Amino acid sequence: MDLDCLGSLILIKKIYSGYRLVRSSQIHPAARNLYNYYEALFDFISPKDLVKEHIDNIIIVDTCMAERVKEYFGYIHKSTPEIRIIDHHPTENCNILGAAIDKGCAGANTSLVGKLAIACGINLSAEEATIALTGIYADTGRLIFENVTRTDYEVAAWLIEMGASLKLVRSFLETVMEDDQIEVLNRIMMNKSAEVIQGHSILFSYLELDENINGLAAVVEKINEIENPDAYFAVFYLVKTKTVLLIARSRKEKIDLHYLLHAYGGGGHQAAASAKISDCDGISFLGRLKVHLENSLAPAVRARDIMTKKVYYINEKKTLLEASMYLEEVNHSGAPVLNEAGEITGFIDLKDIMKGRRASVMQSPVTAYMSKPVITAEGSVTMREVERLFYRHHIGHLPVTEDSKLAGIITRNDYLEYQIRRND
Repeated sequence: MDLDCLGSLILIKKIYSGYRLVRSSQIHPAARNLYNYYEALFDFISPKDLVKEHIDNIIIVDTCMAERVKEYFGYIHKSTPEIRIIDHHPTENCNILGAAIDKGCAGANTSLVGKLAIACGINLSAEEATIALTGIYADTGRLIFENVTRTDYEVAAWLIEMGASLKLVRSFLETVMEDDQIEVLNRIMMNKSAEVIQGHSILFSYLELDENINGLAAVVEKINEIENPDAYFAVFYLVKTKTVLLIARSRKEKIDLHYLLHAYGGGGHQAAASAKISDCDGISFLGRLKVHLENSLAPAVRARDIMTKKVYYINEKKTLLEASMYLEEVNHSGAPVLNEAGEITGFIDLKDIMKGRRASVMQSPVTAYMSKPVITAEGSVTMREVERLFYRHHIGHLPVTEDSKLAGIITRNDYLEYQIRRND
């Protein structure tokens, strides 16, 4: 049971008042603090309490995989219950036979259940709203991950109206607190490595541990937040049991971790997934993982993919007046300046022309007032590099070249529109 699972359960308890919540024997380390504070509010029963019960209906939240709930079904006898699943993970591989699946799209499972609660006119206490909002924030990166949908925002707003405490939510999400976690975080920060695979910026870390420790996922979340890669793959090798724990996080839809980790028997969703691989060598696995990513990842979007190919340019023999009239005609704020060989020699914009107008020298050649040298990018550079160029040089236009010749241009608006619609 992680934070999103607990958030889903507290809402299920309100919607279906005649049902009882059944506690899992496994509580995610990141959720233990919240669980300890609100255990009485959940009023869990144990799976063992199901032995003598006749079960008519079961609701499963935040998973559709039989192996995740087998601890419960082992205690259910002489019952053929109807099973309903509410899960925001991909459900195409659901192996819980006979279950009816509530399909929906949301970054957090709590949001799907919250939508039902809103439709039922449910009222929550401030504590219940806080638990649910913590679940949403945990699974959506505080509502900034790519998996966020309108439903997440709508349910989060409703929970705040119900009295959810953002201060408490924040405290429950600060999960890197134990000495063991801090030690692991420091060791990883000293030995992490970044590589570009298919144009994506991928962060890797490899760490050998004598045995598993609680809270590794929280450490991975913190490092992912600090480093901000396109995706992060943390490989932990447990020496005593010869077991690999793979924990991954992604910020791109093109890097679908549910799909990528399925090859190792892992699971999760697009932005967060994990896998456990037994009886293997850690270093060898890391090498195989990189080959797997090289073969499986779709290429990242590059400058040539979003550039405007029709470029309005100005010959360097033109005057400022001619350049001003041309920019007004094409409704542009600036344009690259080319020589007779088609090479970029500068960039002229309205601010440059205004300087000439103030000095009453509009008949001067554009070469006297254009900006140079020009910041350009090859068509093959990734969008992360494009972003860096805009940020570092404070430019509004980025000419794109192929074989040293002007091939297109990316404006700041082009880049922002790409960020809005991107699916990479």
